Amino acid sequence: MRPLPAAALLLLLALPAQAQDAPPAPRDGGAVAQLLQAHALFDLGLSRKDPLATLSAARLASGITATDSDRVPEPAGEPVPATYPTPDVMFTAAKAQAREDDLATDLAARTMAEVTRTPTLTVIRSARGIAAGGTQVWTIPFFAATLAEVGLLGDGKANLDLSVATADGTPICIDTAPADRALCTFSTPENASLTVTVTNRSETAATYSLLTN
Repeated sequence: MRPLPAAALLLLLALPAQAQDAPPAPRDGGAVAQLLQAHALFDLGLSRKDPLATLSAARLASGITATDSDRVPEPAGEPVPATYPTPDVMFTAAKAQAREDDLATDLAARTMAEVTRTPTLTVIRSARGIAAGGTQVWTIPFFAATLAEVGLLGDGKANLDLSVATADGTPICIDTAPADRALCTFSTPENASLTVTVTNRSETAATYSLLTN
C-alpha cells in the first residue's frame, strides 16, 4: 500500500465524520476490505514511526464492528481469541508516536472522541488455531447479487493461503501470496453455500481470523 502524504492524512482526519459517512451497501459491503486496509496502514505507520498513518489506521479500524460467529471448520481446530490489534491499541500507539508533536497529539484526542459517534460497518469473525501444514475447510452461505467478501487476517507467524470455491469445486478466488493476509471479493448469481479453505504452508502453528460481511 502506497502511503498517503501527511497533508492528505491530516485532511482525512480533520473532516467531520458526517461528511465521510455513506449508506452501507447491502450486507455491509466493503467492511472486510476496510479492516484489512486498516491493519496494513497500521503496520506501515509503526514501521515508519508515522503517527498520522497510525492514527488513520485506528480511525479506519474504529469504523468496523466484529461479531463472533459459532461457525466451525473441518477439522474444527481450536477456537481462539482474535489476535489482531484493536482500535484502542492503534490509538495508544498513535498517541505514543505523537507525544513530541502537539498538532498530532491534539488530532489524536479529537479523533478518539469523534469515532464514538461514527456509525460502523459489521464483519462476521471466526478465529481459529491452525496446525503447521494444516488445512481447514469452512462452508459458508452467501446471498445472491450482493458484494461478498472473505478476508484472512493472521497473527504473523505463518504463511496462510486462502481459497473460495463452489460446492462442486469450481474456484472463485485463490490467494497464495507469501503472507497471512488475503481478501476475496465476488458476487454469486444465486444464493449459495461456498467452500472456504485456509491452508498453513509453514512449519509453524498459527492463529487467524476468517472475516466475512
